[in-house]
Amino acid sequence: KMQAKRGGKFFYGWVVVLTLFLVTMLPMVFISNFYSYYQLPICTEFGSSYLEFNISNIASTVAGMVFSLFAAGFITKGNTRLWMFIGGVVSALAMLAQSYITSLWQLYITFFIVNFSLSAMTYVPINYIISRWFVDMKALVTSIVFTGSGLGGVLFSDLASGIITDMGWRSGFRVTAAIVFGTALLVLLFVRKAPEDLGLDPYRKSGASLEGSAKGAAQASSWAGLSRGEAVKTGAFWLYVLCLVCCGVVAAGVATQIPTYLTENGINYAPVFAVYSGVGIAAKLIVGPLIDKLGLGRGSLITSILGIGALVFLVLVPNLGEWSSYASMVLLPFGAAIASLAPPLLTGTCFGRKDFGPIYGLGNTAFMAGCMVGPMLTSGLGDNLGSYQLAWYVCMAAYAVIAVSTFLALSSAKKLRA
Repeated sequence: KMQAKRGGKFFYGWVVVLTLFLVTMLPMVFISNFYSYYQLPICTEFGSSYLEFNISNIASTVAGMVFSLFAAGFITKGNTRLWMFIGGVVSALAMLAQSYITSLWQLYITFFIVNFSLSAMTYVPINYIISRWFVDMKALVTSIVFTGSGLGGVLFSDLASGIITDMGWRSGFRVTAAIVFGTALLVLLFVRKAPEDLGLDPYRKSGASLEGSAKGAAQASSWAGLSRGEAVKTGAFWLYVLCLVCCGVVAAGVATQIPTYLTENGINYAPVFAVYSGVGIAAKLIVGPLIDKLGLGRGSLITSILGIGALVFLVLVPNLGEWSSYASMVLLPFGAAIASLAPPLLTGTCFGRKDFGPIYGLGNTAFMAGCMVGPMLTSGLGDNLGSYQLAWYVCMAAYAVIAVSTFLALSSAKKLRA
């Protein structure tokens, strides 16, 4: 009977993982990754500038931050599956309305609603559900789920571009609305907030114990943890915020400026970025098990060193040429992986599951703040100094801060558990 129960939670846990994988591969990709495809046709039709179009991107980031601050706890403490479905439906309806806009100010409003509602389907609820279903292999599962965004970008890029080119940008929004709605239905059918909803326990490897390199993470998974009010009064929380801001800085501040940097150095960035995208899919699947095996502290150190190595090769591009850019793109996805894995894993390890949603909501706000600051910082340094070299050194420092603050936050968290 116990063996059957273990098999049941293993099977249904992976049904949940597959459904969440589809959320990252379809709605997240078609709404976020392909949004830049609409810039030229919309600006052409409305006679607007690229800058005016990209105000909608600021609106979408603000929407995510507002959601993380005020709605994350509500979503995770309530019927998470139902709220994910409602968020998907509202996002689809807003995307459909977006296909009928006649002015850019309408785009700003609808895209804000699209991304606020999409937040109810994506980062906060996805990471919360993973934390409830899996005690062991949490980093691996998180990696698998968010690999969907990279795979979706590779698989559907030509499809999305073709729809916009052949059928028009309004049809592109309508197709995206249908995809989001269909995925929301799958969430309603197959996702469950926690294994307890099915009379199961969180998944743990057979015979797994608290011994080993990931001991702290396992202990944190069985620890009730702190409330949000208690957490924000600890030193561990502010180290956690510092880590997540720096994760946002390197996640958005490096990749967004590489095409311009390589072009300035006479290098065609398209094939270089193809390497980055391909390695990026594999990197998450390698870094996840590595963190499960060695623990988050050592994992963050290794990935941060690889991220710094990638930036060193970027600095050397003017001297070493094209091969240095390819070397950077092989290493950079491993450094970037920690930026997506550290926020949810550090939340659960440091503060437990009691208020995971509200605390992760605050952390996700810090991460998105870093994502806003990162491109402005690196592009600003590049513009004002006429070179990106100092910008890459600043990002190296951010990677160092990620490693150090992760270690210090984990050390402080041990005292909290004690």
